[in-house]
Amino acid sequence: MFYIIIVGLSEFVKVHFNKRRGILKKERNSNIELLRIFAMLMIIAYHIFIHCVNGQLNTKSFNTPYIYKKLLILVTIAPMGTIGNVIFMIISGFFMVEKVTNIDISKISKKLLLQQGFAAIFLTVVSTVIFKLNTNDSSYFNLMDINIFNSMSWYIGYYFSIIMFAKLLLNNFLSKLNKSNYTRFLLGIFALIEFQWSSYTFLYSFSGGLLVFVTGVFLFSLGGYIKKYNPFANIRTFGLLLILIVELILINISFYNITENNLQNYYANGGTGTFTQSIRVYDNNSIIPIISGIVIFELFRRINIHSSKIINFLGSSTLMVYLAHDVGLIHSIWNTQDWITLLYYSPIKYMGKHALWTILTFVSGVMVHVLYLILMKFFKKISWIFIKKSSEVPNDTQLT
Repeated sequence: MFYIIIVGLSEFVKVHFNKRRGILKKERNSNIELLRIFAMLMIIAYHIFIHCVNGQLNTKSFNTPYIYKKLLILVTIAPMGTIGNVIFMIISGFFMVEKVTNIDISKISKKLLLQQGFAAIFLTVVSTVIFKLNTNDSSYFNLMDINIFNSMSWYIGYYFSIIMFAKLLLNNFLSKLNKSNYTRFLLGIFALIEFQWSSYTFLYSFSGGLLVFVTGVFLFSLGGYIKKYNPFANIRTFGLLLILIVELILINISFYNITENNLQNYYANGGTGTFTQSIRVYDNNSIIPIISGIVIFELFRRINIHSSKIINFLGSSTLMVYLAHDVGLIHSIWNTQDWITLLYYSPIKYMGKHALWTILTFVSGVMVHVLYLILMKFFKKISWIFIKKSSEVPNDTQLT
């Protein structure tokens, strides 16, 4: 209830602020905003796994040479972060390709810089407060410093680079393609990032970031293609769900095969010492998360729901949630929990706890976003302290 009150209050603040300035905002698509929320929850669940659970994996219960079915829970979570990134980039292309060169880079830059700056200041201060209030000497907290501003989530820079490229070159190029040429372009660039030599030997070896960038170009372009041509219209919803099920089965079989290979190598080398369990993580160009992201995007696009202010607001907060959660402070808070022992003895309780911490982390990020909006409104009201009014600024005549 408290959470809903806060969301409602923040919506009131935004509406009141916009009305006073005569700003009319285009209504958001709530199904896409719901998709943003779902994608962010997947990313948080993945980050809990990769930054905490995976680190505890070989220090406790699972370090014996055996295939544990319980680890299939983590195997299922492992691709979620990359799937979430795929979805966000497709969404961006879905709305921005049709703008051609009418993308407002200054507006996007301002939004990203302001939110990243606020998150850096907030985390720096809050990490100190948490550390001072902590009475458990055995708990480790990773305190933040203001230099985190330049080292926060890699995805923000990745996203901005793709948007800038779209503004300067990509969108104009795509606007000149007919359907058949657009399709050929997508197939060609998809092949480029999927084949081993062209993706890793060429793109990745030339620059590790280049492979990620070209993958982003593909996903962004695909979003625009989906908006313009609706290429999956003839695929039944059941067929899309079946694709996800088949992918999940393949992921689980792959875990079994990888672990069996590791077991064979372990025993071939004498079968002594600690056995290291291995759970595969997925690169941005990996085919499984790309297909999953496309399918999930299409499934949510088909959801027919009325516009919801709460869903729209939560969807608009995902940037701040992204910035506020993927930092050392939050990782150290997650690491105060013994995830692996719980997974070993009670997989059901583990799934419940992982889901709960994912939701709590998301809600915490939304609270940070609410605070950001309130402070931005406050600073606008007192801006006269820092910024001169136009009447106070001498014109050219006065200067001469």
